[in-house]
Order: sequence, then C-alpha cells, then structure tokens
Amino acid sequence: MSLYSAMRSGVSGMSAQSSRLAAISDNISNSQTVGYKRATVDFSTLLTSPGSSTYSAGGVQSSTRYQLEQDGTPIGTSSATDMAISGNGFFVVGNNSSGSPQYSLTRAGSFLPDDSGYLRNTAGQYLEAWKLSPDGTLPNVSTTRFDDLVPVNVGNLLYGGSRTTQMEFSGNLPGQAAAGDTFTTTPGFYDGLGNAQDLNLTWTKTATANEWTLTATAPTGYTVTGSPVTVTFAATGPYAGMPVDGTGNPITPASFTVTSPATPTADTVTFGFGNVTQLNGDYVPQVIGDGAKVGRVSTVNIDETGKLWVVYDNGARQALYQVPVADVVNPGGLVAQNGNTFTLGMDAGPLSLSKGGSAGAGSVIGGALEQSNVDIATELVSLIETQRAYSSNATIVRTADEMVDETNRLKR
Repeated sequence: MSLYSAMRSGVSGMSAQSSRLAAISDNISNSQTVGYKRATVDFSTLLTSPGSSTYSAGGVQSSTRYQLEQDGTPIGTSSATDMAISGNGFFVVGNNSSGSPQYSLTRAGSFLPDDSGYLRNTAGQYLEAWKLSPDGTLPNVSTTRFDDLVPVNVGNLLYGGSRTTQMEFSGNLPGQAAAGDTFTTTPGFYDGLGNAQDLNLTWTKTATANEWTLTATAPTGYTVTGSPVTVTFAATGPYAGMPVDGTGNPITPASFTVTSPATPTADTVTFGFGNVTQLNGDYVPQVIGDGAKVGRVSTVNIDETGKLWVVYDNGARQALYQVPVADVVNPGGLVAQNGNTFTLGMDAGPLSLSKGGSAGAGSVIGGALEQSNVDIATELVSLIETQRAYSSNATIVRTADEMVDETNRLKR
C-alpha cells in the first residue's frame, strides 16, 4: 500500500536526518580538535518499484564521509615536536613502542615525549619514523609497508662528540707591522674522545718586505708537519694584500698537519688558509674547524621533508629520524577510528610512504599544528536545515497515519 510506503519513507528520512545531526554534533564538538576532519552525511534514494506505473516510496539512505582532502589552517606553537602537513598525507602512529604495533594514520601532529622519551600524541599513540644511519642518510627501507618504521625517541640522547679533521684560518695581518712583530692565536680543536686541545699559531713579520712566517706549536705528544710556513703578500697591483708566489700570481699557502699520538692509531688535523690578507689595519684572526665536544640534547628541529634533527648544547646537529608522510590513492576509503586516526580500508588503495614534499606528498611544518577544518557558521546553518528536514519527515509520518486512519473509517 502506497500509504505505508510513504510512512516508511518518512521514517527513513527521520533516520537519515538523525545521522546528519549526529555528524554535525561531532563537527561542532571537535571544532577545536587538532587535525580533525569534518564529517558530512550524503543521501541517496531507495527505489522499491522502479519502472512501475504505481509509485511506491522507497525512502532515503545515508552514508558518512570525512573531508580528508580539505586542509585545516596551520598555526605555530611553542613545542618543537609539534608537526603539521601542508597538502596530502598523514603521519603514521603506532599503539605501542615495542613488539608489533597496530598502525594508524592521523593528521593530528601534537607529539610530546613521555617519561621514556618516546613521542606520543594526546591519544597515547607513538609517532613512527625511519631511523637514519649515523651519517644522516636514509637506509634502504620499504615505501609501501610499515615494516621498517620505529617509534621516535628523543630522550636521553648523548652526543659522543667528534674529532677535528680540518681547520681553516682566515683574517688580516697588519700591513703596518714592523720586522719582528708577532701576533698569536690559540684556536681549540677536539681529539677523538671529544677532549679540547689548544694549538698556538704565531705570525711573525720577517725582515723581508710583505713576508710573514707562521709557526704552529701543538699540545704535548702531538707533532706538526709543514711548519713554519712562509707567506709572501703582494704590495701593489690587482692582487695587493693577497698571498702570491715569486712571480706575483695569487696562491693558496701550503697547509700543515697536526698529528696526535698513536693510541692505537694517530689522528691528523689539516690546517689550511682559506682567506688570509695583509692590509693596513688590525690583526683580525678567525679559525673555523669541525669537531665537537660531548653534548646533550638542547632542542629538536623538524624540516619540511620530515627529517628530525637533534640540536645539542655543544652546537652540534644530528639527523636521527625521517618522519614519512603516508598517502593513499583514495583517502575516502580510510576507516575512521578513535583518537582522530584512520586505518586502511578496502577502498583506500595502495599505501605510499615518502619524504615530505616529494612523490605527491605534502610538506611537513615543524613547530605547528593543523587546526580542524570545521566552520562553525556552516555547521549552525546545517543544524537549522537538518531540524527543518526532520520535522518535515515527521509530518509525512503523521499525515500518512491520518490517511490510513481515514481509510479504516470507510468500513464503518
């Protein structure tokens, strides 16, 4: 009977509008949830008598989807371990820090270290990444599976220091200096254990015009090869003030080496002259070298590719992890889970893991969080529309009931 089908259609309409109201409620309640994606409810018709001359109402069915393709606005935060993604992709999180975690995808990038130093989000899930080699390069990893990911840990990291291998002197020698004048610089360098050592460098003006000698004195037990070094500077012409050879052509003065005791093998530091001049003015020395003493973590930086750098209190930087950006062919096929996360669904398509800003993945923004993409004004308008539509469907049910009752009265 068409009246009963009309009544059932009204009931299905009330159910569909109830689903829409539930989605609007979630949107409004999560409008301040980091990385939350707006839920929408789509309607589609149901037909019970297609092509029939007598129409029988089928009603409506609803389906929920999330607007994963629409970015929220990134906002800066005071936490160095917060992250946001500009563009496509998700962070990968696991439900535990050991064993075989269950992996999920999320746009919520608020991560803070727990008592063991593991980065966790507000839902208690651990940030997953690829561990980089000691030299900061990415080893051979799978970009289509989660197998090579490990939880990110930034706690109790101690930088073992690194020995100095190269030092470079640059600066100005006073052109007005008299023969016999000396100028001494004591730059520091680091041995293989990260211990600081001092090297004395003494420039002496010789009796020959525009000529200087450099004498290096190494710490006890060290040997110096190639010192003293004699350097001649041009007084006129296009290379005035620059080191030159006997024919007046510019040169780079010969370097010398400092060698440590052999315990068990010797370490060598090469000392060069990158940019030394002789001009009237002050003695302005500058010595730059590599190496660092032992240090502890000072802060963490995350670049746009998702590489996580640790900065130590000795000034050294080290790349420890590569945070991948996960993407799927059809984000609409992901299955929503608790904690503002998603798991792979049958319709999501192949998974790809890549560095930020490559292979179609969005770039990573360190020290920022992605806001919810919910617009409160839109949700309030939708709330009014849903209320009206629900009332209209309820009117259908009431009207159909009255018509059925009228039909029953025909028998009396």
